Amino acid sequence: MANKKGISRRDFIRSAGLAAAASALAACGPGATEPGQATVPVTGQTPPAGGIETAPVASPTVAAGGDRNVRVAVGGWAEQNMRDLLANTDFTGQTGINVEIVLRTDTKETELTRLASAVQSNTSPYDIIDFEDELTTSFSQAGYVIGLDDLLPEGFWDDFPPEMVEYSNTWSKYNGETFRIIHNWEMPYWWYRKDWFDERGVPVPTTWEEVAAMGAEFTDGANGVWATEDGLIKGAFLNVYLSWITLQAGGNPFDVGPEYEQALQYVYDLMHTHNTLNPASLQKDYNQQNGDYVADRVAFMRQWPFFGDFVRSEDNAEWFSEDKVAVALPPVGPGGPGNSTYAAAWGFGIVRTSPNLEEAKELLPFLVSNEVAIEAMKVGFWFLNPRYSVIAEAPKDNWLVQQMQMYQDAGVIGLRPFHPRFVEALTVIEDTAAAYLTDQITLEESLQQARDQLTVLA
Repeated sequence: MANKKGISRRDFIRSAGLAAAASALAACGPGATEPGQATVPVTGQTPPAGGIETAPVASPTVAAGGDRNVRVAVGGWAEQNMRDLLANTDFTGQTGINVEIVLRTDTKETELTRLASAVQSNTSPYDIIDFEDELTTSFSQAGYVIGLDDLLPEGFWDDFPPEMVEYSNTWSKYNGETFRIIHNWEMPYWWYRKDWFDERGVPVPTTWEEVAAMGAEFTDGANGVWATEDGLIKGAFLNVYLSWITLQAGGNPFDVGPEYEQALQYVYDLMHTHNTLNPASLQKDYNQQNGDYVADRVAFMRQWPFFGDFVRSEDNAEWFSEDKVAVALPPVGPGGPGNSTYAAAWGFGIVRTSPNLEEAKELLPFLVSNEVAIEAMKVGFWFLNPRYSVIAEAPKDNWLVQQMQMYQDAGVIGLRPFHPRFVEALTVIEDTAAAYLTDQITLEESLQQARDQLTVLA
């Protein structure tokens, strides 16, 4: 099978654009989707003009009139979703506050530099920003964003399942204050070629040992086929995988403890002993990983949910069938089933030097309220999460909703491994692990170098 066109997660979501706006509720009519979106089958179709009709949601009552403004920074892939959400909920009409959507930069590094410069000048290019895990630790510790607890209504966290509360307490808090309210909460899934497994009469691997044994079953080096592959190039890709594997071992890679040692040895053995994990993964990103899967070169793999939209896109229409992208629970490692995968998230925060601070303090509670969280899910699955209010209204026949519910019901979602200086720490882990996985240093040397360098960060 020829390689299909590769596309990054951000480029896909950006190109999905309006398609993402409608697929949240299949019952609401035809449309299209982003990681799952609201009213459309996830095929990349364009939704009807106007999107989903929704009644305005109640928002804080303030006097209209005057020039009251607030600026919200989002990634380009989320721009249309935000515009649709604000239009459907009529925040401006109810409050008199004009909302401008602006685009943040594409990377955490450039965004951190941009905001640091602005805060030092006692200003900001926006008032509210949508940001990821990596920036949360940096923003909160540097004092670039304000605490949000006083803006939240009593009982706010009752709408969040325990996994999301634990995650928020770890990743979105600093010194007891909440600095970000998440809206996008997703985890890697375990995708596999059901057609291949059925043809060979092989059960889907459910343990580390069974995964390792799949090399003998599926890997065919002469034809470029591997049992499994991943995007492990340095620059956070490798860290994501190492965190996932170390969590399965029951630990945190940043502790550089026995669990991390066991996990790193396991990855090495998958590559070099069992012939299961393609060693070339260390030079691949997610685009290349996905391209290999649709080129019939991978039997199973860990991947984020955007892969489900990629394979259902028009580019892959001739190749796609449901039995080629089945989803199973991830394999269980020594850490037990509750540590089989983890979720990462994006969420809203308010810049401390916001030029429109009072307006920002009105808009953010509105955006994260139960009612608006439901409407947000309807305009785009960039806003999908398992809050009780959201999941109750999500389309039960949508593939992404079903996967999220399956993983949550099975209790396999653990806490993403954390380090207070996450960006710097992940670079240490990636550099030292990559040197071992490519036979440049021994396992013992890799572990010692990681410990030494992480001690400096403490």
